[in-house]
Amino acid sequence: MRVLLVSVLLGLFFVGSRANPGPKSAAEQPDISRSGRDFLEVCAGVDSEGNKDAARIQRDATCLGWVAGFADGFLVYGELLNVPRRDRMACLPRGVTTIQIVRVLRKYLADNPGKAHRPTRYIASIALAGAFPCKAGK
Repeated sequence: MRVLLVSVLLGLFFVGSRANPGPKSAAEQPDISRSGRDFLEVCAGVDSEGNKDAARIQRDATCLGWVAGFADGFLVYGELLNVPRRDRMACLPRGVTTIQIVRVLRKYLADNPGKAHRPTRYIASIALAGAFPCKAGK
């Protein structure tokens, strides 16, 4: 399901980037992985209603694709190493959506603005571990 979502979002990303680059070209968009600040700039409007111009759609697709890919990679790492579930950094319950994960990251940054300069992978790891801790017996 996530692979399908990421594929669709990447398709929208490429179609949207060719149709109308909006106020910033793709090369000028912030690097979402560089810092929490850049993450917030790209992901600010992911779940909001309103203006859905080509540039906003492109930022939303970039955000959702990055978050879905990061979460899958972060979680599969423990599985591949056969780390017991209770010892993993995070355990997402079934049904958690990519948009919910984006909200977790934004909340973490709102609660910890002094860490917004850190790489997004660091912020996402800590935010997921705090929001979805693994519990013994699960």
